[in-house]
Amino acid sequence: MRYSLKMMSECDFYTNLYDDFLETRNDENERFLWKTRKIIDLMKVTTEKDANGFMENGLRMIMLLFKHFKISSCDLCSYDLFDTPFNEKEELMLILHEEFT
Repeated sequence: MRYSLKMMSECDFYTNLYDDFLETRNDENERFLWKTRKIIDLMKVTTEKDANGFMENGLRMIMLLFKHFKISSCDLCSYDLFDTPFNEKEELMLILHEEFT
């Protein structure tokens, strides 16, 4: 099931997320591709000024569905990256670079 990303509502995103997740049929390679595609889709339909938390909630849902991720208590609080010290932003960039390259 595919939707136009520009007109996708939060509900449509979650429906699409679950449907595509089920299509992976527990194949680890397919699950990894699913995770990266869904993160990219989420970034396309949200903005950095997401006041409703759609981006954060979507990322949590993706990571919860992805088999190797477990939420810890430190994942339950969020911080604005604009207020984060420069060295922590650099560390985050390294982690994201390793994850997606």
